Amino acid sequence: MSVQDQPRTPLPERAQPYEIIGLGFGFSAAGLYFMLGAGGLLPMPEANGPTFIVFCAGAAFLFAGLTCMVRARAGIGDHQSDVPDDAVLRLKLSYRVLGIGVMGALATVGTWIAIGSGPRAFTITGSFGEMQTSGQTLGRVMFGLGAVIVWIYVIALTVGTVRKLINRGG
Repeated sequence: MSVQDQPRTPLPERAQPYEIIGLGFGFSAAGLYFMLGAGGLLPMPEANGPTFIVFCAGAAFLFAGLTCMVRARAGIGDHQSDVPDDAVLRLKLSYRVLGIGVMGALATVGTWIAIGSGPRAFTITGSFGEMQTSGQTLGRVMFGLGAVIVWIYVIALTVGTVRKLINRGG
């Protein structure tokens, strides 16, 4: 049997807008739950950190869900990373601002893990097995480096958004 005679596997379908909106609704609902729980309006399980970190984690999920909804509304394809040029300005702006919000919330959580007060426990897992680290320094340094990288991305995304707005207006 030649390669041409074998049945072809169907290509994966593109996600439909209602599927993306459903995913966005789920993320948004989860984020809103954590944000309201951090505010004391809903019952929450005990957290190992301050309430503002739970709030930031919820904000990241809420913004990610709203970003999914904007993607579906703007008709952004699976392989596209930005809103099409012919989209309405408010969709372009909301897509970028929500992205900045997601990354800012994640950077805040990473920064707190790196430099926040209190003890931390880190575990390293690899192909050789699991190893409990003897100190906090390595984990805090890794989270600190990650937080710096994400803050740089937040700044770059913000500057890029402002430049696009200025170029569009000018």
